[in-house]
Amino acid sequence: TMPNTDHTTQHLRTIVATILDLDPNTLDNDQDFITTYHADSLNLIEIIAQIEKHYHTQLPLNEHHHTRTINGLHTLLHTPNTTN
Repeated sequence: TMPNTDHTTQHLRTIVATILDLDPNTLDNDQDFITTYHADSLNLIEIIAQIEKHYHTQLPLNEHHHTRTINGLHTLLHTPNTTN
């Protein structure tokens, strides 16, 4: 698959890399933050909080299993939130 290089993906990579103290260029969009990059639940909460703040949105809580990869976060951001 082609790497997702749009602006949103680049920004998500920057957020994740900053919180996990990694080089954004070394992140793989499909790798799990916890198993690959040793993130913990607090890191994930911080990542989600930063995304919600920047994009003025709320990610659906029942979809947080998608928040462990860059591509998963990207999909969530572009999915209408149907849970009120």
